Amino acid sequence: MDTQTPPQECECGVQPSVFYLLATLLLTSCSTAMLCASIMTDHWEHVVWERAALAALANASSTTLQWLLDEKVAKIEHTGHRKGEGTFLVPMNGGIWTMCVSLEEEEVSILSRAGFPTQPVCTNYLADSEDDEPRADWQHRMQNLSISCALVCLIVLGSAALVGAFGVCKHQISAVLVTGVMYLLAGLFAMFTLMIIHFKRVQRTSTRGAHGDGTGDGVVGPQAPAYPLLAAREFSTAWSLELGWGGVVLATTTSLLWILLSKIMRYNPLSAMLL
Repeated sequence: MDTQTPPQECECGVQPSVFYLLATLLLTSCSTAMLCASIMTDHWEHVVWERAALAALANASSTTLQWLLDEKVAKIEHTGHRKGEGTFLVPMNGGIWTMCVSLEEEEVSILSRAGFPTQPVCTNYLADSEDDEPRADWQHRMQNLSISCALVCLIVLGSAALVGAFGVCKHQISAVLVTGVMYLLAGLFAMFTLMIIHFKRVQRTSTRGAHGDGTGDGVVGPQAPAYPLLAAREFSTAWSLELGWGGVVLATTTSLLWILLSKIMRYNPLSAMLL
């Protein structure tokens, strides 16, 4: 009598460690994209003018305001200047490097008829400041420090991507562990950048008063006539800052996943995980 051997079941199931590896790579991509997008975009803070407060300050200082673009922009005419010249109080949006006028090209074209510069107007925080006021100097130092932390974060993220790819492809446990540490450093420097921007904004709010905060954000043209009106500015954080905080949380989680992945690879080689 021929004995038939029962058919063997094919062990084609995917090991749970493979799903862990895929989840780690997916979260790594998300955290890297969020941090890079947060640093490179220019919506960390918005500068707007409170119209009621601006009108009250203008009346108190005997300043004549001309509202343009449905009261989106205010123009101050200067006595003794040629017709068309003046100071414009405009909304602005800024990132870590620059603060630029928040107007469309069509709106800039319309304002150019009233003397507004036709070229995009941006304030470069890396440029040397001619203002020797200690408060403004302190803010510029804080801004440069945030730029340095942001650049270090980008460098660490790029290096971590290369080291992580090498560790996964070549099954190098030490490289995987280093990747986890590097993502922790990237999240730390990103957090430094976010905290500096936060405290700089708190400083602006606390110094808001008759003399503003000593910076020219939101002012296009000679600043001296607009100086008493700077207290009407409002600084608010924007979506880039929130995206940065989300990136910090994901980067910290990613760091823990890479460190745990190195422990898994020590007892379960990556080649066995994928087979």
